[in-house]
Amino acid sequence: MSRDQELSKHGIRRGDRRLMAEMNRNLVFNVLRTGALSRADVVRTTGLSPATVSAIVGELIERGLVNEVGHGRSRGGRPPLVLRINDERNYAVGMKLMKNGASVVVTDIRAEVLHSEMVAVDWAPVSGDSALNARARAGDPSSVLDRICQAVEDAVGRAGVGMGDVVGVGICLAGIVETATGTCRYSPTFDWHDVAVAGPVARRLGLPVLVDNDVNALTVAEQWFGRGHGVDDFIVVTVGEGVGAGLVVGGNIYRGAEGAAGEIGHLRVAGQTGSCRCGRTGCLEAVSNDAAITGYVKDALGRGRLSLLSEAPAESLTVETVRRAAESGDQVAGEALEAAGRMLGLGIAALVNLLNPRLVIVSGEGTRAGPLRWEAAILAMRESAFAGLDRNVDFFVDSVDDVAWARGAACVVLGELFSSPMHRNVALEPVRA
Repeated sequence: MSRDQELSKHGIRRGDRRLMAEMNRNLVFNVLRTGALSRADVVRTTGLSPATVSAIVGELIERGLVNEVGHGRSRGGRPPLVLRINDERNYAVGMKLMKNGASVVVTDIRAEVLHSEMVAVDWAPVSGDSALNARARAGDPSSVLDRICQAVEDAVGRAGVGMGDVVGVGICLAGIVETATGTCRYSPTFDWHDVAVAGPVARRLGLPVLVDNDVNALTVAEQWFGRGHGVDDFIVVTVGEGVGAGLVVGGNIYRGAEGAAGEIGHLRVAGQTGSCRCGRTGCLEAVSNDAAITGYVKDALGRGRLSLLSEAPAESLTVETVRRAAESGDQVAGEALEAAGRMLGLGIAALVNLLNPRLVIVSGEGTRAGPLRWEAAILAMRESAFAGLDRNVDFFVDSVDDVAWARGAACVVLGELFSSPMHRNVALEPVRA
């Protein structure tokens, strides 16, 4: 009987052994993430044998992920060598793609931002632009991917980091993103359908590339550093031009089979017939996003309601102007903010009823609308939650800048580096041209 047959006979297949080795490696790596430790400390913490820990540490040192940084305190006998995650190499790049450019960060292996910048980009191709149709100007894939690569190279250079020390690049954008394949299934920003993003960028840069939905990336950042740190079940809801959600279930971000989990903006709201940018009617997004607020105001003014906004030019009517009018006591503005808030609260209640989270974080550019919107959302959520499921839900509204989204994209990369192979989306292995 061969060794493989013998192993299979006892229920241990070669693939299982490989998975076990990867899980042990991940366990050691995550323990070292907590601080400087000796091999003996790692053995005590992980419960692995000294031989296993020694072999794994040797591999991590060879890969440049861990360093020996001197001797620790002796407990009798020779002082032990101390190990630490190598944060002088192993950098990540994070990027959030937006309509008019990108936010780019370079972080160390602990996701501390070393360099950040806003890149103002005309995503359309430079040559022959006048001949392009409107759809191409909105985001020709090859042109956008070229500019992504250039932005990464420029940011890494300005950070004073070598490309050879970058472990991966994370890119996030609005839409449906299949992280496992690096494919953008749909992007409202660029009007993309089934565009391969990770592969072409990885080949150009010679680096692993992960692509994710922007709300998922922000959720990962909340999980690493924000209010979601240490919380196993929570939701991040973002509102602005669109409405979406990032879901953490059992300590792991849930993306769904094709990366579309959390698209709450396209839940249908009973009795609503407003047109959504997706082409359908009655979507939550159409009655709760920023455009809905200004839409409520325009509708009220069209019906002859008196308001401080009555004489405002149409182009100056924004969420900020509506908020300021509401703060000055304007009834029409206040009702618009509350109406959008109530609709959003219904969507959040649906998630609370479905997932039973411990925490709900609302974020995105829509946070600038002020407390009237959020108080109405919280009230609607609590009124619509089933059987008191809202009782133990903490609700927070957090305003974040573009750097936080890009840092989240970097965290997606680093999360793969530290994640268990059971929950890994892709292997972070360099992709050479």
